[in-house]
Amino acid sequence: MPFADLANILQWWTTIFLVGIIFTPITSLIFPNFFDKGYIFSKIIGIALISYAVFVLGFLKILPFTEITIILATLVFLILNLILIFKYPNILISLKKSWKIFFFEEILFLGVLFFWSFIHAHQPDIHGLEKYMDFGFINSILRTKYFPPLDMWFTPYPINYYYFGHLTTAVLTKLSFLPSSITFNLMLATISALSFASAFSIGANLISNFKFQISNFKLIVGGLITAFLL
Repeated sequence: MPFADLANILQWWTTIFLVGIIFTPITSLIFPNFFDKGYIFSKIIGIALISYAVFVLGFLKILPFTEITIILATLVFLILNLILIFKYPNILISLKKSWKIFFFEEILFLGVLFFWSFIHAHQPDIHGLEKYMDFGFINSILRTKYFPPLDMWFTPYPINYYYFGHLTTAVLTKLSFLPSSITFNLMLATISALSFASAFSIGANLISNFKFQISNFKLIVGGLITAFLL
């Protein structure tokens, strides 16, 4: 894998990592009983909320779909999460205590992201199945100013199809400042990485709720088995 590919992966991962960090406070409130405070889900929640906020702003013709709008929406969510920290100071204390499991889950996520990016790097062609359509939708969204975006096959008519997944990819594409030809395959790798790490979290947390005492090693093993089964 060329150095340029490694740099693109790290740039993409940094974008998702920062989104996750911003949404960690609110995620810890949503998953208060999880021993890892639902850390890995902060990435999913963050991507979903930022994308939906940008969609609403674009659909109502309030702000255009640009990098500035996405950054502004992200900053608003950052302020809201900072307010939560000041309102509930125990959040920060709880998060500091859980940094080791945060680090472990981040390594899991990054490892799977690198693995599937390596696979896609050897077969990066965007064709077959629905890939051509998906890539077209993502590029249509990237070109649009407001929503709904135009259908690349039936312009000037809008896309008559569910496209929120394509929108999240477009949002991360603009936020990471990478071309869609690269982020398309990176998003496929990201879906695998998020699925793996999320399954680990759910499996480990289910095991941790058993009445008898379980060591951290067994929690990790149980979580990894869950992730590999998925």
